[in-house]
Amino acid sequence: MTAKPSPETIRSPGWIGALIAILGVLAFVYFPLMNYCFQQWLKPDYSHGFLVPLFSIYLAWKWRVWAPTEIAWPDAMGLAFIGGGAALFLAAGLFNTAKEWLQGLSLVLNLCGATLMLGGPAALRWLWPSLAFLLFMFPLPYRVESSLGWELQKIAAICSEFVLQTVGYPTYRAGNTLHCQDHVLEVANACSGLSMLLTFLALATGMAIVIQRPWLDRIIILLSAVPIAIFSNVIRIAVTGVLYNEAGKELGDRVFHDFAGWMMMPLALGVLLIELKVLDWVLQDDLGKASREEVIRNVTSKPAYLFMPAFEESQAAKPAKRAAPPKGN
Repeated sequence: MTAKPSPETIRSPGWIGALIAILGVLAFVYFPLMNYCFQQWLKPDYSHGFLVPLFSIYLAWKWRVWAPTEIAWPDAMGLAFIGGGAALFLAAGLFNTAKEWLQGLSLVLNLCGATLMLGGPAALRWLWPSLAFLLFMFPLPYRVESSLGWELQKIAAICSEFVLQTVGYPTYRAGNTLHCQDHVLEVANACSGLSMLLTFLALATGMAIVIQRPWLDRIIILLSAVPIAIFSNVIRIAVTGVLYNEAGKELGDRVFHDFAGWMMMPLALGVLLIELKVLDWVLQDDLGKASREEVIRNVTSKPAYLFMPAFEESQAAKPAKRAAPPKGN
């Protein structure tokens, strides 16, 4: 029976050499994949890919207090992750099904395996959110992207037709083309909102990770990312339809392709901020065990708390309704 290796300072020469060797092998194997991703990041749908690695580095830095100072390495459990990542990489290349995304997943698995092998469970607990977030930088499989884009086009066209009719502009839809009074507005593939959806989903996930809120709030933020992104795109199309009829097609096209495209993200963030405020109002904290300073701070930010104690006292002070005396025979 062999004894476990004693804890070792991370900056030892052997550990640094192993780290450089593993990173060198991963860089050589995954260079074609990263080159493909870089080409996709230059397109509007995946332009957020440039920021994903930077945010992952930020997460690792934010939680650096959890980084282990001494480790017992190598941890053999890391080989299981590396073996699974290598098998997935080879299978994706062999069957050529969702190749780039599955190979991206295999890279994340290999990075998790390398982290576990070189840093142990403590290092993996520290870095796994950062490594998992890297999945957002890999393009979706073509079939998924095509199907999702088509569905988003249809949803955007149907909802925009309803909004334009509601605000008083006679509109009917033929496929993904809107006929709004005397103008034709085509909801093309580039206007499906897929780029907005992918970017905002990554942003909402990052916000749910770093925000200091209960798990229920974080889950609600994640679940609302898709509806908010669709809502922002519908508002963009509806505003364009209004401008077509009120200011002319030239201004409408300029707003649709330029200004409105840039404003979709601030609009979505504004809706998300409103959602957080609503959660603060609906899911109120229990002030029964709060200190005096916490009560003052809470009633200052939420005036409704001022009326709650008075309401409860009035309910408690209200006399109980007396039962009527029984009637005599």
